[in-house]
Amino acid sequence: MALLNVSGAIIATGFNCQVKVGSNASDAKVIGFVTSFNATEDFQAQDANVIGVLGPVSIDPQGYNCSITLASFVPAKLGVGATQYEDGGEVSLTDKLPKRADFITDGAVQKWEYLSFYNKKDASILAEFSGVIVTSNGISVDGSQYVRGNVQLRALAKL
Repeated sequence: MALLNVSGAIIATGFNCQVKVGSNASDAKVIGFVTSFNATEDFQAQDANVIGVLGPVSIDPQGYNCSITLASFVPAKLGVGATQYEDGGEVSLTDKLPKRADFITDGAVQKWEYLSFYNKKDASILAEFSGVIVTSNGISVDGSQYVRGNVQLRALAKL
C-alpha cells in the first residue's frame, strides 16, 4: 500500500526499508530479519517569557532524547560457515547486542556508532543516528511461533 501526497506523488512509507548498523554510513551492514522498527525524537524547548508581552519572545532548545525500538526474528544462518542470513541480512540483531558479562563485570556500555533506516527502493536514508546504545533487550516465544527479539535503544543527537 502506498500513500499519495496532494500532488499525487508517492510518499515513502518504509516499504523495502532496512535497518543498517556500523561505524559509519559506508560500512553499515543490513540487520537481518528486522520485523518492525521505529524512532522517536523528543525535542525539549523552553519559552522565554517577558512581563507585558503576550506569548514567548523566544523559544530556546533545552534538551534532546531519541528512543529507538527494533523487533526481530532471532535467526539461524543459512548453513555451517555461512556469512549471510536467509533474508539477505549480513548481521542479526542478536549479533549486535552487548554481552551481559561485559556490562556486569566491566560496566562497559557498547555503543553502535551509526544506525540508519535505509530505503532500498530508491537508495535513500530515511533517518540516521549516531552514538546508539542498547537500553533494554528481551526475547519472546509464543507457542509454535518463531523466537522474537525486542530491543530498546537510545541515540545521541547527530550534528
